[in-house]
Amino acid sequence: MRVLTYTCPWPADHPKSDEYFSDPRLAAYAVPYNRVISGDASKDYLQKQIEILRTKAHWKKAYFYLWDEPLNLEQYESLRNIASEIHAYAPDARVLTTYYTGPSDAPLAPTAFEAFVKVPKFLRPHTQIYCTSEWVLGNREDLVKDIISELRPEDGEEWWTYVCMGPSDPHPNWHLGMRGTQHRAVMWRVWKEGGTGFLYWGANCYEKATVPSEEIRFRRGLPPGDGVLFYPGEVFSSSHVPVASLRLERILSGLQDIEYLRLFSSRYGRDEGLALLEKTGVYLGPERYTHEHMPIDMMRGEIFSACRSPILK
Repeated sequence: MRVLTYTCPWPADHPKSDEYFSDPRLAAYAVPYNRVISGDASKDYLQKQIEILRTKAHWKKAYFYLWDEPLNLEQYESLRNIASEIHAYAPDARVLTTYYTGPSDAPLAPTAFEAFVKVPKFLRPHTQIYCTSEWVLGNREDLVKDIISELRPEDGEEWWTYVCMGPSDPHPNWHLGMRGTQHRAVMWRVWKEGGTGFLYWGANCYEKATVPSEEIRFRRGLPPGDGVLFYPGEVFSSSHVPVASLRLERILSGLQDIEYLRLFSSRYGRDEGLALLEKTGVYLGPERYTHEHMPIDMMRGEIFSACRSPILK
């Protein structure tokens, strides 16, 4: 079980940076990128950072997050141009793009969803990680196959998902006021749909405060708790140690559930893992998942019993 992070506190040539990126608990990291606005100096800096990182074993974890949710042809073209610049320095660089629609002013297909599905063809080869909003799918899990069919995993392309603001209740998300199993179900959904990664936009994105101990305020216009998974320790005591939210603890439980399912599937096949997830009533779909913890305990217990002894051939 590993986590992803955006950027590193240290530059690429700092010893701490190498230690941080090499940590086996870290699954992926975003290489810092600022759009080139100051000419050759910025380009030279970007090229230097890439040259350093490409010599490291952890380069395979790196990706570039260049544009968040492009909406029109101009934004999509800007993304393609920036990605081309990076790939000129590093042809093997991975670019991640989040999206929930195709370019609104250049329809790629007759319907909005068909255009959404065709985005990989439009962005190729400028994106390697296609990260789609769960909100787009609604409760139509059958649409996942349409997305995956457009990808080329043999060329290193991946499909990730994300939640941000939506989807709303009763679908899985990490808003305050949602049920505990609803928070945990975000990871069940990722595993069942077959995504290879999951992106969340923020963990400490509260309103700006003048002092750390100031009352925590969520950002206006967002669902309560959106983008906030832990709190400043100073709000609760003199400690500087961040305080985890219950939602963050439930995310950990959901990630551990994925580890259980992966272990089971490695022995008995993914189809058997999916069957177990549904048979125990843990998760059948974004509107059909357990509200109680007993089915989760049953699923884990069955996996433990099935995997604790070696398979006899």
